[in-house]
Amino acid sequence: MKKIILFFLVVFAFSIEKLHPSKIIKFSYYISKITFNNQYIIAGLENGKIEIKNFKSLNLISTINLPKIHDFMGDLIPMPIYSLDILDNKLLILAQGENASRILYIYDLNQNKLSKIFQTPKTLMKAKFIDKNHIIFGYLSDEIALFEISSKKWIYDNQIGEYVFSTFALNPSKTLIALGDESGNVKIADTKTGKKIKEIIGVNKDKTIALSFTKHLILNASVDKKIGIYNLNGNTKLTLESKFIPYAAAISPNEKTFAYEYDDKNNIMIKNMNNQNLYLLTGHTMTLSDMKFLNNKTLISFSPAEIIIWRLK
Repeated sequence: MKKIILFFLVVFAFSIEKLHPSKIIKFSYYISKITFNNQYIIAGLENGKIEIKNFKSLNLISTINLPKIHDFMGDLIPMPIYSLDILDNKLLILAQGENASRILYIYDLNQNKLSKIFQTPKTLMKAKFIDKNHIIFGYLSDEIALFEISSKKWIYDNQIGEYVFSTFALNPSKTLIALGDESGNVKIADTKTGKKIKEIIGVNKDKTIALSFTKHLILNASVDKKIGIYNLNGNTKLTLESKFIPYAAAISPNEKTFAYEYDDKNNIMIKNMNNQNLYLLTGHTMTLSDMKFLNNKTLISFSPAEIIIWRLK
């Protein structure tokens, strides 16, 4: 009986359908950050440039050349890009300035105009539009802050955790933010008030490296190779241990499937919420940086070497 069960397990394991890239998108240098909408796909590069392409044709539209800064030895180096986000025709750029300061730029994609909004010594690590007039930030010190563009004022600046910030994710309506740090726990806060409303303590016991936030679920992937999927009450829907550190992971919009970096060959596994393997995506040449479902059948993922669009069956 055991041999029969083992036989079917082996057959099932080898029956996973392998999918290859639908599109592979290259840029002129290693990719640091990306953002996109229906019109643009934009990459911040490790040489301090930002390249803007048409999402359909993949033709290069324009390039933003950020100024160089001095390192601690006094040598000029490319400006590190911490975060990119796009809302309508506005591109949000959070980068490092002189003396480890942070600079926030907004680039008008219609007018090809780069505007410096502020420069601050605050250790801002990630930024996202909440709406046309508000930007939410995550600090290295586990704080979140809301900035109003029109008045150039900070609405709040709240301590959410007690560790070192890792990343955050917004729910689809951008009313809630999930914050991950070195504890492995996930803190949920209201984006309008900055008030923490929940802390999810689950299977993740080390630094969070990937978060995905859908309408009802949060996926937390951590350095200890644990992946936990939780509802907003903190109840566990699914847990698993990955073969490899899951540097990137995402839940589909309909919350029926999820994807994560599967192994040291840079493959991506697609599973359903019963933890059953569906597809193995092969094609990345370097360790992944991030991924996101565009819709229930389309996944976009990127590494420093390339951006890949996958079409699921």
